[in-house]
Amino acid sequence: MDYTPSRYVRKTLMPDERCVKDARFSWLYVLQAWILWGLCLLFGFAVRHVVSPSLGPQSWYFVAGGAGFGGWLFLLMMLRKWTTEIILTTERLIYKRGFLSVTVEEVDIEQLASDNVDQSIWGRLFDYGQIHVRCIEADDIYLPAITHPYEFRNALEQQKHIYRDTYMKVEHLRRHGMEPGDK
Repeated sequence: MDYTPSRYVRKTLMPDERCVKDARFSWLYVLQAWILWGLCLLFGFAVRHVVSPSLGPQSWYFVAGGAGFGGWLFLLMMLRKWTTEIILTTERLIYKRGFLSVTVEEVDIEQLASDNVDQSIWGRLFDYGQIHVRCIEADDIYLPAITHPYEFRNALEQQKHIYRDTYMKVEHLRRHGMEPGDK
């Protein structure tokens, strides 16, 4: 994995816990941010064109306003992308959002019940989608549109199977009066 978790995530990892898979926003999310900025700028030019005869040179304020508002929306979208981490470890799923005000949703692998991938037609074409993770004794987690959602879901399922296989072996030994280290 070519991903290095943030300092925040690194300090929450247990000593024997390691990152298995990370999820990233689709490149279409960045394209949406650029398009939104462009539409705001275009709106500013359209308003300037309509009011230009009456306001003269001051009509350029509408273009600047459109560019500023679009830039602000672009920055908000990019900050969401830059400050969101979705990480699957050997022990849990971590969904961290925010920079100054941080919201973290964590669920242990043993609490994961099921997961659904939602993909639109565009999501199927460009390989992105949202994942809804149902949890047993915790709140469900709704992940944003990520790239390669089925790869992430498969990694999630693989970790669930590894946990259950390990747990079942230990439970089988304990039921027969043995400890995991006994022969």
